[in-house]
Amino acid sequence: MMARRQSILQQLLASTWCSAILCCGSVVLGDESLFAEPPASGPGERLVRLSIPHVEYTNIGPIHEWLLPPLAEPIETPLETPHLLPLATPENANSKAWKDEPLPPLDEELWEHGGSYLYAPEGDRLGWPCEDEHADYELLRLPEDYIDPEPFTLFTQFEGEEPIKQYSLDWFGPGAYNWEPRFVAYGGYQVSAIAFKQGNTRNDGLGHQLLVDLDLRLTGTERFHLQFRPIGDGNTGGSYYRFSDPAGYIDNSTGEPQRFWFEGELHSMFSGFMDPFAVRDLHMVGGKFPFQLHNQLLMNDEILGAVINKNTLFVGNTSNVNIQAIYAASDVDNVADASSRMYGTNVSVDYKKVFYEGSYLYVETPDAAGRDQHFAAISRTQFHGRLNYATRALFKFGDEAGTGSGELFVLETNYTYLMPAHPLGIESGVAYCNVFYATDGWNSAAGGNFNRLRAAFDVNPLVAISTGTSLGENYGASLGIQLFRHHEDESIAPEIAFQTPNGDFVYGFGLRYQRKTGKRTFFEVLGVLNLSDNEALRRDGVFVSETILF
Repeated sequence: MMARRQSILQQLLASTWCSAILCCGSVVLGDESLFAEPPASGPGERLVRLSIPHVEYTNIGPIHEWLLPPLAEPIETPLETPHLLPLATPENANSKAWKDEPLPPLDEELWEHGGSYLYAPEGDRLGWPCEDEHADYELLRLPEDYIDPEPFTLFTQFEGEEPIKQYSLDWFGPGAYNWEPRFVAYGGYQVSAIAFKQGNTRNDGLGHQLLVDLDLRLTGTERFHLQFRPIGDGNTGGSYYRFSDPAGYIDNSTGEPQRFWFEGELHSMFSGFMDPFAVRDLHMVGGKFPFQLHNQLLMNDEILGAVINKNTLFVGNTSNVNIQAIYAASDVDNVADASSRMYGTNVSVDYKKVFYEGSYLYVETPDAAGRDQHFAAISRTQFHGRLNYATRALFKFGDEAGTGSGELFVLETNYTYLMPAHPLGIESGVAYCNVFYATDGWNSAAGGNFNRLRAAFDVNPLVAISTGTSLGENYGASLGIQLFRHHEDESIAPEIAFQTPNGDFVYGFGLRYQRKTGKRTFFEVLGVLNLSDNEALRRDGVFVSETILF
């Protein structure tokens, strides 16, 4: 009986063991056939076989091999598949073979990574290395201690960053703003040649001009300024040698300063006595300084006097209302008297993206009785994207002993062109068209701030209108375009114009060419040709100059 029970127990254990082995094998085989093998990505459609980890049945007694799962084949990948991951570390971590690599040739390094040719004039490839190694070229090298030329400065650098310097100097009152002085001396020297004929009169010569500006800044809003024209007094444009009759050297040298003024802001200067949060931004300038109104048409002169200005006023929907009070004691260059006095005011307003300017001036002529003049002017300027236009109306009253009342009406327009294709290197251009009408008796309030060696070459009749010379009834138009090449380092401006001074038609053709020749030098050519039945109004000539800035 006991033997029979042991036999039955062994049969149960054997059947249980076989069932467990069959279940394990069926699970493995089921997992192997349940997920299909993915296709390979390389050519030949070779399959990538996934390996199944090998299980060591160490705790299981000997069984038949057909009950075990099949052995997996190794993973096969396409031959063309590159290594996806680089080596984690170099083969030799201490290897520094890269230090033994030879440096590239100097010309190749300059060509690939920039060199001294970048310091050539913008847009000009003089001195650039050539791709052809046998080409003959010269590499311009700058020394390692090269420093860009700067104006002469004292106290604080003209450009660059430096620590803020503390000075014991300050404005009036306790706790007033400190000074941070900076003195800068700069200017320019120009040599020029002129060949010009108007009517039967010739003017040929060689000239030069020197400007020296001395600027002493005390704070960000206060400064003293002084300008000398040692070889070109006033608006003469310099001293020159004239070849035409009467020949000889015309000496316009002087030691007197041409411009001198002080400008400042009330709150800054008297901050020691004012609330730091009070609005007291009243600006003033006094001395002999240039002053222009209505795009130089009403006034363009250097006056001896003072101007007080209040900015950032807000009235209604307006913004940035600016009011100026003007007083000129003398040196007002008016047609009646070159030493006239002037009183006036000028107001500019921004309103709904439109700029308005209105002015009233009273010119008193002590040495010319009955020639006192009143001026009123209004201008409106608006921008429509790249199209801009300005309309101006200027009125003159009084002058009973002279030419009487007069008016000037002007329309000025310009449009900016962008040229993506860059034909002939031209990147952009500004086309303009100006028309005007001046009645008999019109003259500007003050206009004489012009370089006399250059004014003859301005074809635009509006320039002649603003000089203050009375031409009688006159109307005209000018059409031109200013083209910019090589990142605005070169400019070409052809222009055609006509006007009718006193009923005589005059047609003009002009050209202005400017080119940067160095970091601080530029070359300029002006040419003009006027045609008219009136021989006195015929003009032709050329003006060439080279200017050095320092």
